[in-house]
Amino acid sequence: MKKSILAMLLASLTLGLAAQTENPRGIYRLMTLIGKSGEVNSPYHQYKVCTDSLTLMVVFGRNGTFSINNNDHMVFNYTGDQPKSEDDKSILIYDSNAEHFTEKWWSDYPYHMIFPHNDWCIEKYQSGQYTEESRIAFDAMTGKAEVDAKNPLTGIWRLIGEVDELRDLKKGLPKLHEKYSSSRYFNTFMIFTPKNMVRVNGGSGFVVDAVYDGKKAYTYNDVTHLVKWLSKDRIAVEKHTDIGIDWMIMERVTDGQTPMSYIISQYIQRAPRALN
Repeated sequence: MKKSILAMLLASLTLGLAAQTENPRGIYRLMTLIGKSGEVNSPYHQYKVCTDSLTLMVVFGRNGTFSINNNDHMVFNYTGDQPKSEDDKSILIYDSNAEHFTEKWWSDYPYHMIFPHNDWCIEKYQSGQYTEESRIAFDAMTGKAEVDAKNPLTGIWRLIGEVDELRDLKKGLPKLHEKYSSSRYFNTFMIFTPKNMVRVNGGSGFVVDAVYDGKKAYTYNDVTHLVKWLSKDRIAVEKHTDIGIDWMIMERVTDGQTPMSYIISQYIQRAPRALN
């Protein structure tokens, strides 16, 4: 009996140790960091999106704004907590599994209030930790937005272009599609959830409260935008400009891609040599 209990304890310990050496995969929030003044709660509203292809950093600012970038230029795989040599200043990933991971990176910031100078900085991340606005943004970008049967606008829409009037739009749609991939509208999404609207434009975006008038219009920041339905999966949305009204032409995303997966694919195409 004692031997059986000892075996169970050893097995449990082995599993526990193994679980801390997994490659982090998912969305993690920066909780604490250890800098020149010891361990402190993170003053940054920062997340890491860890995938098999790259690692994105998402930082939330004021008024629901956020930025997305690929500043790490690497896949976060488990490395252990010790560099290969004294001169090795590569990023280290350890104490890692689906729930948390620790990142250790070399800081050469000379006058930063928190980061040390010419020493290691340690950041601790945890999954499942969101503020209200970050949960809205991530749910929208990963395709988890709630479905509201009363609001047909709900869902992910890809902006393909803008026109100053809707007359003869059917003739102009093929041109919008032809120019889309090289246009400034490429990689721009508007995601409507029952109570919010999330706009993503490549490396940035914002979250706002939204009020819907059925399928006819939506309002945010006290401005109402009319919606004209061109077909079941294609709409024209009113855009207020300094000289009048333009129309944003959007198509519902039905190919199974989420904004996040689309953004990741674009970063991979732009910088394939930067990945491990």
